[in-house]
Amino acid sequence: MKIIVLDTETTGIMEKDRICQLSFLVLNVEMEIEEIHNEVCKPPLPISYEAMAVHHITPEKVADAPACVQTKAYERLLQLNTQENILVIHNAAFDLLMLAKEGFTSQMNLIDTFRILRAYYPFDGSFALQYKRYQWGLYQREEALATQYGIIIHAHDALGDVIVLKHLFERLCEEHSMPKMILLCSEPIVLSHIPYGKNKGKKFVDVAQTERQDLHYMLNANGLDADVKASILHALEATKENVTLTIGFGKYAGKTPEEVLEIDRNYLLWMLNKMENLSSELKEAIEKVLGSNP
Repeated sequence: MKIIVLDTETTGIMEKDRICQLSFLVLNVEMEIEEIHNEVCKPPLPISYEAMAVHHITPEKVADAPACVQTKAYERLLQLNTQENILVIHNAAFDLLMLAKEGFTSQMNLIDTFRILRAYYPFDGSFALQYKRYQWGLYQREEALATQYGIIIHAHDALGDVIVLKHLFERLCEEHSMPKMILLCSEPIVLSHIPYGKNKGKKFVDVAQTERQDLHYMLNANGLDADVKASILHALEATKENVTLTIGFGKYAGKTPEEVLEIDRNYLLWMLNKMENLSSELKEAIEKVLGSNP
């Protein structure tokens, strides 16, 4: 079994963007580094200025570089892509999407350290890699490793980030088993607390009882990740028997469908027929009220 600790740098963060640096370490089960792979590659589109400001990879640095799929790093990654190996990435959805554009689909067991942090340490500050580098003192381990392997560590450089990620992963392994983390990352994670937005830090189930409409707004947001979606749906389902559904917007905000029926039946009909973003449970409640009172 090998452990591949991987990071990429890209031309940007949009759907069209591509990889311009691919870096990964190959570790054995004792967490010893057996291989270091780090290559810049020439992407098929320009590097955005926003991306350059973060990773400092300029057009001149990639002008004579091969395409990602032609690098030795990519070739080795393909060789390592077997079911007995473990792939460690921080916020894996992004890097795996970028790798997919190069024709790579992982067959390895996945540990996404970002998701592990969000699930197990919801109140321990930011989940960002560089934040944890300082908060958990990971930077104190870097000098010896950098000297041993002749590496210069820079923040937001793919190789620098995989060194930080190696140390973060080692720290997580001190408290959680690899099989447990693999299992956790194999499906959507039901989080206990909301990780961002106006209700950040509150329990999903508490917000489902007091500010239920906020969770429905989150469900309709673009780019909602699978863990947050699963957590919202779980909280809504777990609390649906204990809440009174009310309309959360417009002139009848705060009123139940039953109360609106008594004063403005046509408004309920308008909601059913015209509102594209009407939540499924509110729609069901309105249909039930109208069906019971034809």
